[in-house]
Amino acid sequence: METGDSENYTLKRVIFANIVIFVWLVLGIYAIWLVVPFLAVAWGIFLALMFLFVMRKSICTKCRYYDGRCSMGWSWYTSKIFKEGNVEDFPGCFGARFAPFLWMSVSLLPVIVLAISMVFEFSILKAVILVLLILIAYIFGNKKSRKKSCSVCRMNDLCPMGIAMVNEGNEKKA
Repeated sequence: METGDSENYTLKRVIFANIVIFVWLVLGIYAIWLVVPFLAVAWGIFLALMFLFVMRKSICTKCRYYDGRCSMGWSWYTSKIFKEGNVEDFPGCFGARFAPFLWMSVSLLPVIVLAISMVFEFSILKAVILVLLILIAYIFGNKKSRKKSCSVCRMNDLCPMGIAMVNEGNEKKA
C-alpha cells in the first residue's frame, strides 16, 4: 500500500471540510424539501448512497491514500468497509468519471429548484438558503481552491481533475 502525505491534511482541516460538506448537503436537501418533500427524501437517499458507498467503493479503494488521511478522510473510512483496489484502475473507474457530475448536481439541483420556487412563492428563508448554497458552492468549487488542493494531492497524476488543475495552461500530460 502506497500512502500519500497526510501532513498536507491535518485532522482539523479534514473535520472542517466534512462539516462544510455535511452542511452543504443538508441545506441542499432542505432546499428541495421546502418545494417538493418527496423529491428531497429521494435526493437525500441518493446522496447518502453515492457519498457513503458507491463513490467510496469506486474511487477511494483505488486511491494512494487508501487507509490513510486524504483531504476528506474518506480513504480511512473506505478501508473499514471495502478492500483495497488497484491504483492504476483509478483513471478509468466509474467514480473518477462520475464525480464531476455528482458535484455539479449537488451544486446546481437545489439552487435551481429553490430559485424556480421563489419565482412562484418568495420567502426570506428560501433566499437565505439560496445565498448559503451559492456561497458554499463557490468556496468549494472555485478554481483557486481546487488548484491548491490538487497541487498537493498524491493522485494529481491520475485524477482527471488533478491533471486539469495542475497542468492548467500547459499541455496535458501524456
